[in-house]
Amino acid sequence: MLLGILNSQAAGGAAGAYDLLETTTLATSASSVTFSGLGSYSDYAHLQVRYTMRLDSAFDGGTLLYRLNSDSGSNYARHQLIGSGSSVLSQASTTFNQAGYGIGGGAPANIFGTGVIDFLDFSSTAKNTTLRSLSGRVGAADSILLTSSLWNNTAAVTSLELYASNDLVSGCRFSLYGLK
Repeated sequence: MLLGILNSQAAGGAAGAYDLLETTTLATSASSVTFSGLGSYSDYAHLQVRYTMRLDSAFDGGTLLYRLNSDSGSNYARHQLIGSGSSVLSQASTTFNQAGYGIGGGAPANIFGTGVIDFLDFSSTAKNTTLRSLSGRVGAADSILLTSSLWNNTAAVTSLELYASNDLVSGCRFSLYGLK
């Protein structure tokens, strides 16, 4: 994943490089960010979202969640590894749609959490869509999060909504990339 990120920054881009498709930067707080019309990107094998986010919350940390094709049901599963200082925690859920971490308002001012989320084979109708993500946050809850997840549905993904339990603040940035 790291090599893909570095490759996408290379001048001219090599074969298989990531193409920037869309970017949303919030001018005001918002409850979510949606990328719709993903069916028009079916010539790409995978999609990637890179983000910086901060939540309007009194807590140091927050969670970034996702919905595919407006599915708000319990049709998601995930496994996670969380590293925090000298400890490591693993978690699993058959109903949770977490994609990454963010920073809450209780963290130092002007610090945003970052992450990269890969949506693998998003347009395939022969298997469930899977994702992997790497994200981090600072504050009292300094941690790094590695997640693998799946949407238990074989429909092609046509929309992606990213949201959190609290509003996303002004300055949050979400960029959508395609990989052929």
